[in-house]
Amino acid sequence: MSARGSIKLENSIKIGAAFNLEGGRLEALLEWRPRPGEAFTVSSPNGALFRARLIELHEGSAILMPFEQMGMAEAAPEIILMQALPERERMETIIQKTTELGITSILPFKSEKSISLEELDSRQKRSHNWGEVAMKAARQSRRPDIPEVLPYSFFEEALARTENFGLKVMLWEGAQTGLKELLVQTRRPISSAALLVGPEGGFTKIEIEAALDKGFSAVNLGLRVLRTETAAIFGAGLLRYELGG
Repeated sequence: MSARGSIKLENSIKIGAAFNLEGGRLEALLEWRPRPGEAFTVSSPNGALFRARLIELHEGSAILMPFEQMGMAEAAPEIILMQALPERERMETIIQKTTELGITSILPFKSEKSISLEELDSRQKRSHNWGEVAMKAARQSRRPDIPEVLPYSFFEEALARTENFGLKVMLWEGAQTGLKELLVQTRRPISSAALLVGPEGGFTKIEIEAALDKGFSAVNLGLRVLRTETAAIFGAGLLRYELGG
């Protein structure tokens, strides 16, 4: 479960020196649905990030011109946001904002108290556009990659995806420990983390127990009861800030 569209070059990059993309690197560029004149973030072998403008796009190659250095890429853990499906356009908001905050992948799921994908799309088909929302948000925030919006799952399937994750946290207003407090206590290096966010009505007792049995730690975000999209955005931002990236 990783982000896509990352353009990593074999050779060093110099501002003003055009370079050519072919093969897998061209395929990564095409993930962005590029048009000549647009700028993208690319990385050199040593991890330096550059902005480069697409000059020419052909069937088997592309030419880009680097014009700005952005700094060095940070070594950051993978973070998956597991989001109980909200109503109306809230999923688009969650995808957009957590993409800007650096989430690696997003997994929408059906919980006991959440709407189903079929119910959501029966009112107005929205799910087909989620990948586009992530791509546009990645462009706007100048990310070097695009988070993957994973296929909609049921709750048990979502939990099973996190079996090998190093840190697993569930946002629950009844938890006695805060997210920041948990992160302070967690001193081991973290290479991957999962953030589990419930629906407006919260998780059921059975769902809470199931998540705890799968190794999730229940945490709160303070005294206030937040809407699901606010909790997802706040939790993702805090997790990314504390873990790096």
